[in-house]
Amino acid sequence: MVDPKKKLNILFLASWYPNKLEPQNGNFIQRHAEAVAAKCNVASLYVISSHDARDYEIEKSWNNGNFEVIVYYKKTDKMLPFLKYRRYMEAHKRGFEAILAIFGRIDLTHLNVIYPAGIFALWLKKQHEIPFIITEHWTGFLDINPYKFNLFEKYYILKTAKAASVICPVSYNLQNALEKFGIEGPFEVIPNVVDTNLFQLKHKKRSKPNKILHVSTLNDQHKNVVGILNVIIKLRQKRTDFHLTLAGNKYGDKHRNYAVSLGIPTGMLTILDEIPLPEIAKIMQEQDVFVLFSNYENLPCVISEAHVSGMVVIATDVGGVSEMINQSNGFLIQAKDETALFEKLDSLLDNLTQYEPKKISEAATKRYGYDSVADQFYLLYKKVIKA
Repeated sequence: MVDPKKKLNILFLASWYPNKLEPQNGNFIQRHAEAVAAKCNVASLYVISSHDARDYEIEKSWNNGNFEVIVYYKKTDKMLPFLKYRRYMEAHKRGFEAILAIFGRIDLTHLNVIYPAGIFALWLKKQHEIPFIITEHWTGFLDINPYKFNLFEKYYILKTAKAASVICPVSYNLQNALEKFGIEGPFEVIPNVVDTNLFQLKHKKRSKPNKILHVSTLNDQHKNVVGILNVIIKLRQKRTDFHLTLAGNKYGDKHRNYAVSLGIPTGMLTILDEIPLPEIAKIMQEQDVFVLFSNYENLPCVISEAHVSGMVVIATDVGGVSEMINQSNGFLIQAKDETALFEKLDSLLDNLTQYEPKKISEAATKRYGYDSVADQFYLLYKKVIKA
């Protein structure tokens, strides 16, 4: 059992979290937990239904000082809604008991993404008098996102938010969206973190071809990968001193076939499937320019990771992206504006030496590093617990 006398015991309760079914799901929440673990005793709890689960299966492990408990419970598609709710809550209760066996008690719940895990945060507050704060990441609250909340979701989101001590959106843009949704706060914006043990500046020796990178799921509706490829073939008609890498592909040959139809040479384009974070970090150290041509975003981790790696970023002015980009580290363009992306890329490839990777990296590390974000949360925890 951990020693509760020396540190605060914090429960990271997550609506999204990496697991064996979805290894990259909510990995930014996991990194928040690992950052806080330097100052507090941290346990993370996540539950997920699975057709393969036998009743309730509990996985427990320590990961960078974070005690992770993942509960898989049997998924039944035809089950009535109230039975699904009972199984969902039972999975949380069993996971919570496993955490108490190690921690003894929990001082505060740090809920990540209000719905649906907020249902259990409310239960913990009512049954165990455990206060909670919320970190919100979800682009679903943004007007431009096509997701629409149903009445049940909206009811529990508002009920959970009202019971929280503090709400921490990862961007001011998201705070505005939450307020528009009907959430009153109080708010304190605290950004996503970057694991600076992985993402670091490596001396960038400028060489040809210039290296352009995009990392995402390559979901075209969200990330507008087709738009990037349209710009690349146009850029190729003017110059050939660059290479584009797309990493994170979940769509098979869809983008490869489109690139071939445009006439993009295979030597100018590399498309990689989903790869682990350490490999992404290594690739970023070797690249010059990061491009994010999204139709909507919140506060994309890939931008902060690219900046910590010393990259110049061209990104669309959506969500909280404008809070991350300035004249020293990149450019903002409008969503879907392929002409602007072409012009900025063309200009940037001629002027890369005007940017200083070391200064870009240092500024990003100061803002998004584990120590900085952990300090902000730790002060907030103490304030809430003493209230």
